[in-house]
Amino acid sequence: MDPDQIDPAGEGRVLSPDDGDYLRFERTLEQSPAEVWAALTDPDRTAAWAFRTEFEPREGGAVTMSDGGSGEVLAWEEPHSLEYAWDGYGGRWQVRIAIAEHGDGAYLTFDHVGPDPNSPDIAAGWHWHLDRLEVHLAGGTPEAVDSDAHFEELQRLYAHAEG
Repeated sequence: MDPDQIDPAGEGRVLSPDDGDYLRFERTLEQSPAEVWAALTDPDRTAAWAFRTEFEPREGGAVTMSDGGSGEVLAWEEPHSLEYAWDGYGGRWQVRIAIAEHGDGAYLTFDHVGPDPNSPDIAAGWHWHLDRLEVHLAGGTPEAVDSDAHFEELQRLYAHAEG
């Protein structure tokens, strides 16, 4: 994946069911559900594409992040379902992840539940991290940066979509 190209199919969109808004990303991946699960839950691997995150692998288990955030695992069904929440910048963060078999690979559904699923900056941030996850899964090494030109382009894309 060329990091300077934005895949419109990879864009997040806000869904608004009766129980509240959430931001959804969907990705078709070439790797197996077990490989995607490992990239999402192994602390050394999460550090490669986002930030180091350690999980106590069970519902009700602890979540600890390298940036000092901490929270709890809300669902843990290896290798298909992960949900967790933590206290961080801007309030209580919560994500819900589903991984399904899709041909020889996997289909990833990533939902950002809170805070503010309508925020263009949050949408750009998760899109950027998921693009980095794809690079990692493909055997690449995303550059160890907090931002880059691709992230800035995603910020413009989502800010424009809001307006």
